[in-house]
Amino acid sequence: MNEPIQWISWIKHGVVFGYLIAMYMFLISMAVGAHLVTLFAKVYYRDEDFLPLEKVGTFLPMLILLLMPLLLAVDMTHPERAYTMYYHWNWTATVAWGAYIMPLCVITYAFHSFYLFRPEMMVAVREGRPGAELYRMLLRGKIEEGTAAEIRQRRQKAERLWANISIVFSFLALIYVGMRLSAFKGRVMVSSLSMVFVFMSLAASSGTGFMILLGRLKTATVPPTQPALIKQNRFLVDFGVILKYALLAQLVIWVLYLIQLNFTGTGGKLAAYIFLGGPRSFYFWAFQVVIGMLLPLALVMVPAWRQNVGASVAASVATMLGAFFAVANLSVGSQLIPLTHLEWEQLAPEPLKMAFGIIVMVVLLLLFLASYKILPYETPVSQKSEA
Repeated sequence: MNEPIQWISWIKHGVVFGYLIAMYMFLISMAVGAHLVTLFAKVYYRDEDFLPLEKVGTFLPMLILLLMPLLLAVDMTHPERAYTMYYHWNWTATVAWGAYIMPLCVITYAFHSFYLFRPEMMVAVREGRPGAELYRMLLRGKIEEGTAAEIRQRRQKAERLWANISIVFSFLALIYVGMRLSAFKGRVMVSSLSMVFVFMSLAASSGTGFMILLGRLKTATVPPTQPALIKQNRFLVDFGVILKYALLAQLVIWVLYLIQLNFTGTGGKLAAYIFLGGPRSFYFWAFQVVIGMLLPLALVMVPAWRQNVGASVAASVATMLGAFFAVANLSVGSQLIPLTHLEWEQLAPEPLKMAFGIIVMVVLLLLFLASYKILPYETPVSQKSEA
């Protein structure tokens, strides 16, 4: 009798996966959501002037997914052991599936980005525009004749193929982060099916907000011609409409999720209390509900505010902040549930890890701004007139 009790007492208490892991899952859902929203919007618009935003929604999420392993490496005690998943694969482990899904997701985004930028890079090389040598190296010296539209038309099947493959892996990535969270120890709070729907709603809202923010930054940093600018601003206003419905969907899913918890026994009621009045209640009500859902919802409800740059940027930033705290409330909150005693688990301060996470976010922002100056997001005016 004493032996099993002693074994249970050696379970590690406290929060094992802190804010860095929450940031990891949040950034994956945001990047994937931005990519999916962009591709579905492209199918709807079928407009040449939407192409710069499609490039933003494909290349920049790829950068995020490339940098995300850094968060895992810093959080893990022995990050080198992660390589064992590739030669000792356990198909029942969620993280093992992610070891294949996430790299394949990055690869599909990279090929799709290459075909999106390829025509403008070739035109820039032929016309000797700034960055021509870099573009020539990326193209391996294979420069085709014709306008950007003609070159794109010749490779349209390949570009659409990689776009469609990236959609498949994007949905797999969202399923992965949902199931990855459900592998945490507070499983009554984060069942797999619930988390998949929650993460899809978070991806839709945070991804749309991310695209609004990046689109506004792009048009401010590299302004296109006036006709294209008018159209791109209209696209961003329409993204505000998408954000409105994504926030409403997220609100409904969270209400249903909290109701579901109250029908899953004592453990579920305890989990619901973590949000509503327990240790994560302040972060839930203040950051997730008020700042993350109600504030941006109010800003995008009014058509005039969706057209206002300041209001749309504020709505997008608030949405992303709320989505991050939603993931943190789920991941950290699920680990606060007591396992072998009657006291809430504790989240130990992680100042160095938090500082590293902030540094990663700053690096991402700098890379985004640098990419606007380096890569040809806009089609040259001469080429557009010829097309």
